[in-house]
Amino acid sequence: MHPRLTVLRQPRSRKELDRLHAIRRSEIFDRYHPPATEWWVPYDPDHPDDRDPRHRALVQMLDGEVVGTCRVDALHGDRAALRLVAVDPRWRGQGLGAELVEAAEEVALGLGAELLCLNAQPSVTAFYGRLGFVPQAWAGSSRCRRSVPMAKLLRAGLPAGVPPSWLGAAPDPRPKLA
Repeated sequence: MHPRLTVLRQPRSRKELDRLHAIRRSEIFDRYHPPATEWWVPYDPDHPDDRDPRHRALVQMLDGEVVGTCRVDALHGDRAALRLVAVDPRWRGQGLGAELVEAAEEVALGLGAELLCLNAQPSVTAFYGRLGFVPQAWAGSSRCRRSVPMAKLLRAGLPAGVPPSWLGAAPDPRPKLA
């Protein structure tokens, strides 16, 4: 484990913003959406979603260094989406990913969300499952056949097994990935 807690916040300098984009590009787009594959998606560091006032592009800081990144998007109603989650490979295996997601949950709560949704690659569904996310289609989930839509209730006292209608989506017709 790492010796100190990290801080999740918006980038405060060009250097931090450049690092956010470098981590996203290498750990998400180059890894999961590479050129010359059916999954290719070009990375756009000027994507308008990062400037949407309802969205929070965030960096995870440890001792003044950007070690991870994510974006929390306020959605319609009381939902938020966790997107573009990545930890620098030099810092993996130290609990920083779980720390990043837990801090992002607090950001989502601050935006009024009761439900946090995400689109996971199959290789990380177990990680999100350990953090309380369950496979569940939601309005706005990725149409990528490989992606696994997941959601987590953030507020205590909400019913377990929330029906798809509450999530704003029909049940996912895609076959479940093992």
